[in-house]
Amino acid sequence: MKMTEKESKGNKETYNSDVLKSLIVDPTRSVVEIAKELRSYRQKVWRKKKALEDSKVIWGYTAVVDESKLGHVMYLMLMKMKPMDHDLADLIIQRQQRGAYQKQQVHLINILYVNGTYDWVIMFSAPNHAIARRYYDSIRMHYENYLLEKPLMIDVNFQVIREGKVNPDVERLHDFEPL
Repeated sequence: MKMTEKESKGNKETYNSDVLKSLIVDPTRSVVEIAKELRSYRQKVWRKKKALEDSKVIWGYTAVVDESKLGHVMYLMLMKMKPMDHDLADLIIQRQQRGAYQKQQVHLINILYVNGTYDWVIMFSAPNHAIARRYYDSIRMHYENYLLEKPLMIDVNFQVIREGKVNPDVERLHDFEPL
């Protein structure tokens, strides 16, 4: 169904709205607080927020967690795979719907299908290297028919920005300077 020019313009205004920008900065604030900040009405802010959620421009809210303070190590896994086909898409979707990673004590942070040297970027944390290695091996076994080469696993030393938020302990970056 094709949108009229007026509907399209209205959607662009909603998506580029100050309400969206405000929610990106702090999604925990109430509609009343956002309305005060924007010098608007609570109902208008609520309608724009609802429209963003209904159209899946906003499809979730999350807390940005410092995994290291929970005793976890963060990892990136980079994967080169055969081109996407129906069977691979189904395999990935089913694995996520089953929550296979939860049984392995892994916290999945992001899974991204990308263009470039690698096809997939998986960001996850685990309480230790042994658990991270088990998860890595399970991925290799689960997708062995689709992998073009062995995935690359990297442990993350420090998060400067995550989910658009600057690490409140960003000064700790100096801890990585050579002596």
